[in-house]
Amino acid sequence: MNEIKLGYEIGSGEPVNISLSHLIATGITQLSGKTTTEEALIKRSGKRAIVFKTKVGETGFGEGVIIPPYFKEKSDWQYVSSLLEATLKERLKFERSWIIEVCKGADSLLQVKANIDKKLSGEERLNSLSRSVYTTLQAYFEMILPQLQYANFSRTLELTDGINIMDLERFSEEIQSLVIRSVLDTVLNQFKDTIVVIPEAWKFLPQERGSPCKLAAESFIRQGATNGNYLWIDSQDMAGVDKTPLKQISTWILGLQRERNEVEHTLDEIALPNKQKPKPEEIMTLKKGHFIVATPEMTKRVYVQPAWLDDATALGIAKGEIEVSTIKRPEQLVSIQQQVGSNGHAINPEDIKFYAKINHDIVEIRKDFFAKTEQQQKQLDGIGRAVMDLKANQPQIDIDELTSIVLQKIPSLNRQEIVDEVVKRIPKMTGTVTYEVSPVEKLNKDFLEDAKSQIITVINGLDEEQKKVLKFCEAIGKGTTLSEIMEKCLFLNATSGGSRQRVTTGLNTMNGLELIRKEPNGKIYGNLKQKIAKHLEIFSASPQEIEAVYNNILMEMLK
Repeated sequence: MNEIKLGYEIGSGEPVNISLSHLIATGITQLSGKTTTEEALIKRSGKRAIVFKTKVGETGFGEGVIIPPYFKEKSDWQYVSSLLEATLKERLKFERSWIIEVCKGADSLLQVKANIDKKLSGEERLNSLSRSVYTTLQAYFEMILPQLQYANFSRTLELTDGINIMDLERFSEEIQSLVIRSVLDTVLNQFKDTIVVIPEAWKFLPQERGSPCKLAAESFIRQGATNGNYLWIDSQDMAGVDKTPLKQISTWILGLQRERNEVEHTLDEIALPNKQKPKPEEIMTLKKGHFIVATPEMTKRVYVQPAWLDDATALGIAKGEIEVSTIKRPEQLVSIQQQVGSNGHAINPEDIKFYAKINHDIVEIRKDFFAKTEQQQKQLDGIGRAVMDLKANQPQIDIDELTSIVLQKIPSLNRQEIVDEVVKRIPKMTGTVTYEVSPVEKLNKDFLEDAKSQIITVINGLDEEQKKVLKFCEAIGKGTTLSEIMEKCLFLNATSGGSRQRVTTGLNTMNGLELIRKEPNGKIYGNLKQKIAKHLEIFSASPQEIEAVYNNILMEMLK
């Protein structure tokens, strides 16, 4: 089927059909009717579809076949980078080279974690920056791997005709992303005539950071239609959704928005002259089930007919003869069914509910135990062992060594908690032994010194031209431009193509390291103090402490 009935045009009551294609449905959750729209289109398309339940208590897609979560592991550095960005909820910058290093030769995420552990084991010397990066990577993997290890994933993706529902409610956002990516990759390469619905696109296809789903979604949307595979994106709004897959979408189903900026984003996507576009007030007053549909062939205001609603009632709503608020979805017409058992008979729905509850509770208990109790105990025991290894007759504890250990093991502790933890782990001795533990001020000094050393290491990695630019940006204390940098800092011809390209490349690297800040309007600012403040944020550094580190680094740069 190349066309699907969408519903009826508001006012005229004319039937509206759309071509089967990649599409996006937007609108405020529970007030616009996105899920009902997608469910109706899937049923009328005759296609097989897979949808994901990602929020606890989600009520959409009440009919379909429940299938187990499917996960196919990868360990290439691009995959690991996107996974970490999803965990961090921000774009990785200079860490890529370290990620590439630990992914070499790895055939699983566990092997990547083992490579990180080996780096931190002391078998090779690491500078402070490398140790800091590897310690951070280790902490992220310790968050993710327990969930993967104790989740009951299927290793094969088996889809039935109609709607297949994959329940991911109990998993974290990062694990949900991994599952969705696995499904996209497998459907693209092994299935035909299948629709994949990605919910909450702002979360799984974010604009400003990486996600395991993004590259998979881009490949799917570029290649999938050849085999009749289509990607349908569901999002409350479009502001936070990555624009690369959106460029390939030809059908936009735009629902109720209340926030004026989001209304403007919605109107921008409608391919009509401004005079013909709907007014912002129209978008802000759309009723449930009413959408503005924009395709290359048309732009219309449509009442989308739910799968369970008869033609006459849907037509009456579109013409304004029946108020949409009086229409209620009937009780579930077809119960959600689990896949059939090994004997070929459908499993009893009550047994399904009981099994799902028990399985959910077991997974949560195991996950909580491993991810919280076991992990934290190992970290604390590591600190205890480090203290116990000190010589019994040593009256002075090496606070520098202890601080380094604590920072590696538990970077989230504040300064007082570190002091308390060190004191608690001092071994009990017989006789009179005095241990001198440095006060908080000493620890504070060590933190600042370590932060300063790490940033200086980054700066020392710049070439001479980049270092000169950094000094220039910090010296002028205001915004500058590429041409001004070339002429007044580097004394180069600003119109020279080769020099301009070289300097631009250097500036892009410095921007990635957050040493400078490039604005969309072309202005360039020194960003060293802001980088220091961000680096010291976890230690609750005061403005005076940040200023001290900043001035110290400036002095180092002048040497």
